[in-house]
Amino acid sequence: MELEYFCDGSVLEKNPFVFRYPRIGSITVNSSVYDEDFVIESFTSDGRCLLRAKEVFEMVARSLLVDIGSPVGAKVRSANANISTVLEMERCPQTNKRRFIHSLGATAVAIPVQELLKRGALKILKQFLQDKALGSAIPASELENEVNAFLQANRLDERGERNDLLEALLRRGDSEQVSYALTRTREELEREAGGSEVQQAQYVANWVDSELNRIRTEVVPEAQSIVNERKIEVLQTAVGSVVGRLETLTKTKGLRAAQSFIGQLIVVFETVCDDLVNEQKKYETEQKPALENTINNQVAFLRSLQGVWGSIKALGRVDEQAMDIALQTLREYGNAKILHIARQAAIELIGSEQPIDGHPSLLKQLQTWQQQIERAIVKVSDLVRQSTQEISHRTQITPTGSTYTLEQWVIDPSEFDDWLKRMGIIETEYDANSLWQALGDNLEQWLKTLTELKAEDLLDELAKQLVDPLSQKLQGWDILRVIEEESKTEKKKHIDVILQTMMQVCQPFWSAPRHAPGGVAYQTFLAYTVPTAEGDEHYQQAKRAIERLAQNFGYQPETVHNGYPFALEMVVRVYGARAFYLSSTQQLRYQYEQKRQNPETAQLLHLDRRFLKLLPILHEHEKTQS
Repeated sequence: MELEYFCDGSVLEKNPFVFRYPRIGSITVNSSVYDEDFVIESFTSDGRCLLRAKEVFEMVARSLLVDIGSPVGAKVRSANANISTVLEMERCPQTNKRRFIHSLGATAVAIPVQELLKRGALKILKQFLQDKALGSAIPASELENEVNAFLQANRLDERGERNDLLEALLRRGDSEQVSYALTRTREELEREAGGSEVQQAQYVANWVDSELNRIRTEVVPEAQSIVNERKIEVLQTAVGSVVGRLETLTKTKGLRAAQSFIGQLIVVFETVCDDLVNEQKKYETEQKPALENTINNQVAFLRSLQGVWGSIKALGRVDEQAMDIALQTLREYGNAKILHIARQAAIELIGSEQPIDGHPSLLKQLQTWQQQIERAIVKVSDLVRQSTQEISHRTQITPTGSTYTLEQWVIDPSEFDDWLKRMGIIETEYDANSLWQALGDNLEQWLKTLTELKAEDLLDELAKQLVDPLSQKLQGWDILRVIEEESKTEKKKHIDVILQTMMQVCQPFWSAPRHAPGGVAYQTFLAYTVPTAEGDEHYQQAKRAIERLAQNFGYQPETVHNGYPFALEMVVRVYGARAFYLSSTQQLRYQYEQKRQNPETAQLLHLDRRFLKLLPILHEHEKTQS
């Protein structure tokens, strides 16, 4: 009742209404607040209904969207001038007041383009996730060759005769290898010593002792420094090579191929680490003591060459043999010490439990990648399962029990796959690179996205990459073309029923009688939208069909070209009722009168409690009659 009151500018002009607010003061209303008052109820006058408030809201939203967002609005506003004039002249016979209560309805026949595209996208994404993202594990017969080729190509092989890691750790500059070489030959030492053979033997013995000390104090620390500098670089290079290969395998063969590759790589490096540890133990317990013992024995022998007996041995050149053995063993000893340093560094960079200059060891990083890949496989497998379930789920067109159809689909869900093929959507050539790009720029981002993003968000992100190719497939398709093609098949009668149902359904959502009391008439406006221009052949066919159906219901429909290709929408406006025309108002009367007598509930019945005095009786005309 208040809404009617505030629509009536003539009443407000004579009797202004003052709203008083505690903070902003008084506001005087002396003209109409609302131009129109649309009443939307749960049922149409012929008993059609929407079961939930959400469906009623959607129906209103559809009607307003067509009104505001398409040329229908212009048609409505053009018709409003004539309708307002008629309503001003033909007032309510019982109250002699303007009839400000109106209602609306909306419905559509549509290609279920969203559902079609969703199904098509799900099929494509399932194929990508299953064939590209998951892929297949590398067969056992090929896996060893795959790993061997990788290790050799990236100089990371530390098995058999290959010492790629040790050589990389001992590399000084671009190519020079750190090693120990004798600075003198035996002949040079003998010439430097001069004198007798015994004197030469003593000189070489002292030189070997001095060189042995230099190895310990200079050569070994220098090698240790170089290896320490190289260790992080070698580790990062190795990790980078592995990640690069994992990225390539993932993108070309899938996560399962990367999983099998990294699993085998871990086995190889665990074996290499164990072998290096055993070599270190062997060096400490066998090789090092043997070399030191040999050097010490030869040095001791050379120093023992004294007196006549010593001269005789020297003359027999036994001293030369001892000198050669001492020098050769010294060279072996120096290189063994350097190799020992490199092996220890290799063990640390491969399998250390502690970070190396803040970086996890190679095996630690490989194990982390392996775990992330395994989690990603679980996530993608779950996405494939969800996609399969979603694809197999039968789409429901309308909520069970609703008798008012907001939107009829010209393509039944059982025909979706057939239409996806006819439109070429299932066979769409999708760009796998763009889908990988949606997951990130590299392996780390792919795995992070796959493991951290929610399944529905992940599918949405991937689906965005299919918008353009799928949209291109829809070019040339519109609702009228689909109707025409369906009409050529055995479904022609079904299409006729759909269009007739559309007209029957599009009725105002109120409980007012079909004809207004007192002989006055409601004013009606009906418009339907088409996606084609007036000169198009489909346009003329649609116009004739809709006009023929509309005339059966007493409408003169307006045809509006709105450019949206996938739906034929219909809206109706019915103008010219009073609140008491509605049967729902009659039904509420008893409750209203009861609550009006109760001071605690009376003030809740109106927007402003002063209406209790302004409008004491629900139906004004009854007071006059009584």
